[in-house]
Amino acid sequence: MSQGLTRDEVAEGYRLFLRREPESEDAINGAIEKYADVGAYWRGLLSSDEFQRGWSRSGEANQYIMETMSKAFWALPATIEHEVSADRMDQLVARISEQWTALGEVEPHYSVLTHEDFRAEKMDEENIRRFRETGRTAASIIETFEKRSGHDPHSGVCLELGCGVGRITRFLAERFDQIIAVDISAGNLRLCTEYMQEEGVTNVTTVHISGLAELEALPEIDFFYSIIVLQHNSPPIQKAILRTLLSKIRPGGGVLFQIPTDIPGYHFSADVYLNSAEPEMEMHALPKPVVLQLLSEAGLVLSDIAPDGFIGEFGSNTFYAVKPSA
Repeated sequence: MSQGLTRDEVAEGYRLFLRREPESEDAINGAIEKYADVGAYWRGLLSSDEFQRGWSRSGEANQYIMETMSKAFWALPATIEHEVSADRMDQLVARISEQWTALGEVEPHYSVLTHEDFRAEKMDEENIRRFRETGRTAASIIETFEKRSGHDPHSGVCLELGCGVGRITRFLAERFDQIIAVDISAGNLRLCTEYMQEEGVTNVTTVHISGLAELEALPEIDFFYSIIVLQHNSPPIQKAILRTLLSKIRPGGGVLFQIPTDIPGYHFSADVYLNSAEPEMEMHALPKPVVLQLLSEAGLVLSDIAPDGFIGEFGSNTFYAVKPSA
């Protein structure tokens, strides 16, 4: 059930769409009273005079959107290597495991939400509260897609890939009977466990994974959820993860996951990648036809696919699919 609009969501909307801070507490409270949820609030901001004036001077927003969409629409298939040998896969997994093990120890919150307020040195009590509250909206995405697709709410066992420090896990636990919270970072899982204990949440089991074998050993599930996680893995890993986890959905279950599929100009070669310098945080895409094929192979029926803004640029999509009951 929707929890309404929060103060943090109002402030983030101002920064995202109006590119400024809220002018007053009265403005924040007014938005909370006026809009039922974050979706209605965003639509209100997009239609506001201030937003329209800000972008209409040069038409730069619409021009950028249309040009990017046109490039993606007419683009020929990109060269994205998504099948590699077992040895190459081990190298790819080792690289990403090393990255996220370090990030989980040094920047556990910032590595989840890349906002400067969530850097380790700034994580005071108020910023921890703000960070955690964003998980409520992220978890409610399931409800949005269910309603839009006309499906009954899912329940049972939910596997959350890339649970991090439990930001979304806390709220997924309110709607599912059991959560299997999976992450590659032991540091993040430690903080996730502490957060669940602090909140008195008892239906979450954390699982540390260091490779694909641990994913294959996981049990069957009723729902698979993952937001802003798959994108940090190279395409062969993305494909292997999806193939493994989608195969574990029980009849009547469902999936909701976000993944970049159409980033203009993106290419991937495992050889080039493994010989390149490691960035602080990686961003990768898996072609949409590959994702759709994986869903089909697992017996899942796509109910909705929607472009999202999770990577801050064009090309990311959120997929919602269900597995027909036996």
